[in-house]
Amino acid sequence: MAHRILMLITLSDWGGAQGHVLALARGLRHLYDVTVACGPGGPLVARLHQEGIRVVEIQGLTRAPSPLTDLTTLVWLSRWMRRERFALVHCHSTKAGLLGRVAARIAGTPAVLFTAHGWPFAGSWWPPIIRALLALAERAAARFTTTIICVSRHDRETALQAGIGPSGRLEVIPNGIAPDPWLPDPWLADAVPDQGNKRAGEPCTAVMVGRFKAPKDPVTLVNAWARVGASHRLLLVGDGPMRPEVEALILKQGLDGRVAVLGARDDVPVLLRAADIFVLSSRWEGMPLAVIEAMMSGLPVVATDVGGVSEAVVHGETGFLVPMGDPDALALALDRLLADPALRRRMGEAGRRRALEHFTEERMLAETAALYERALSGRTP
Repeated sequence: MAHRILMLITLSDWGGAQGHVLALARGLRHLYDVTVACGPGGPLVARLHQEGIRVVEIQGLTRAPSPLTDLTTLVWLSRWMRRERFALVHCHSTKAGLLGRVAARIAGTPAVLFTAHGWPFAGSWWPPIIRALLALAERAAARFTTTIICVSRHDRETALQAGIGPSGRLEVIPNGIAPDPWLPDPWLADAVPDQGNKRAGEPCTAVMVGRFKAPKDPVTLVNAWARVGASHRLLLVGDGPMRPEVEALILKQGLDGRVAVLGARDDVPVLLRAADIFVLSSRWEGMPLAVIEAMMSGLPVVATDVGGVSEAVVHGETGFLVPMGDPDALALALDRLLADPALRRRMGEAGRRRALEHFTEERMLAETAALYERALSGRTP
């Protein structure tokens, strides 16, 4: 009989962590009896149902802290986990990671894992007291954890510097994606011209895919775009609480017509194939799936040098890395690529080769399954 596995994440809205959980659940269900639990409603729940994967919606899983709700959810989780007799609980995201790990230990779960999709206490937008409390909470939760998975070497070093768990309990498994949706489709050759066919001076399209939230810093990107050539176009794909602020800034900067906010989209692979450059202006990242998707699509990447981004993007080879919060540096890197079709093509091809070599879903699933087996057999520290 297959081991019963629970994957727990806070919210069911769509983002990198949710996509990661869906890939794990879908890719490992032939080895384990998989259940996913998350906050109610949202795209993740819908996609899990479409895949025929068991999903349990938990009302108390919300991002905002609420002592009474969180305590009630902790008690409910521990009782439910004990009844379900999961052999392994794998938590994702901050709230589910804290509550889920404690609940799993109370329930007597043999193996408890946590994937850190970037450490929130490393986010510079938090006040120092909040960052200190978040780090303290992660140090405490680490004591309940069999293994902590970091999606980049940078995140592992951050954890060690913050005193989160001994080094033997910290594993690095970089994110990965399935190549097929992102590789060129010969049937679309006429509808979507190859990015490298444009001549110098022709208008280009850059695209950003990400949530409109402080960690992604879309404001710096809009300010940078105001400094690049007026013939080029920027597409912002995603949604979130900062969207009204970004749309107001676009109007204030006189960029209406040059910058388009597309909202959340289901056709991101098509949008990337039609673009010339991918750009990401984040202030905080773990290992962004959007960057890997862009590389797999053959796009050169301009991104801020934060978190594990430099482990995917090789500066000067597959794109350019710039300091965070610096619209001038971001615009300079964008201008360099916008003006040089040969450079775009060379960097895009190098990025695709690197993504296929290091960042596939197949590799990520194999490494995760191997870790599960070690944890289930008691061979982890």
